[in-house]
Amino acid sequence: MEVEELKITPQENGIGVIVNNHNLSEFLSSDNVSKIQDLLNKYRLIIFQNQNLTDNQLKEFAHRFGSPFVPDINSPVLGSKDSANAIVIVGNQAHEYTHSYLGHQEVLPHSDHQWLQRPSAASLLYAVDIQENAAPTIWIDMVQVYNDLEFETKQAIKDLQLITYNPFHRPFGSVSGKYVDSRIEIPPGEVFEHPLVRTHPNTHEKILYLNIAYEMEIIGIPYEEGSQLVAKLHNHIISSKYRYEHNWKNGDLVFWDNRATLHYRPAFDATTRRVLKRVTVAGEIPA
Repeated sequence: MEVEELKITPQENGIGVIVNNHNLSEFLSSDNVSKIQDLLNKYRLIIFQNQNLTDNQLKEFAHRFGSPFVPDINSPVLGSKDSANAIVIVGNQAHEYTHSYLGHQEVLPHSDHQWLQRPSAASLLYAVDIQENAAPTIWIDMVQVYNDLEFETKQAIKDLQLITYNPFHRPFGSVSGKYVDSRIEIPPGEVFEHPLVRTHPNTHEKILYLNIAYEMEIIGIPYEEGSQLVAKLHNHIISSKYRYEHNWKNGDLVFWDNRATLHYRPAFDATTRRVLKRVTVAGEIPA
């Protein structure tokens, strides 16, 4: 089945598209890979419904779009213990798995692996067992967030460099979007500077490359000025209408552009089972 034959349903505000009736366990031609990549570039995320995938099929589909993401032993990430098989269990009440992560607590808006030299390019979540009242996942289009900035703000931030500090050098769950005053404290771990405004390597669009989840610092800006600027940008992100909320059903697979979006999850009841499998595609040094 060719991608152009599929029925697609774009979501509100231009972020997210549902691709209907496509069985991802079947052979995927190079032409189809190219068309799906084009959809990802345009809509930032793709929703495939009613899938029934083995772990190998999930990995094979993901890695038609890039090399597997392999964490550096010196820069831990979520699921570093599971890097050998490339699948990370994002789950609550997931007792049958050796390792599962994130539980039921709130997960603040972030892009995956922003603290690394080469953050991931894309990620996929595949819903395995979702009970009623489990939390949704919400994505924010950071290209549109950038586009909506005032001209003066765009000019002020266009050449700035950002450090995102690795939250996995801190006790789990203790980091929550703090602007770091490096006169007093520098968080542990190796750091890498990235543009606060990065350019998408495929679409050449400008992206506000800023999270709300981790410790961060803008290079060469006094603490008071930097913290005020980041607070202003955070408020702008939170107020953006360019977002998509996905209420999970078993068999859903969501494939998203990790460069151009933030994603987050509200807290939910600790007794609710919510189990998804995540696979990640390697990325490049942001520019």
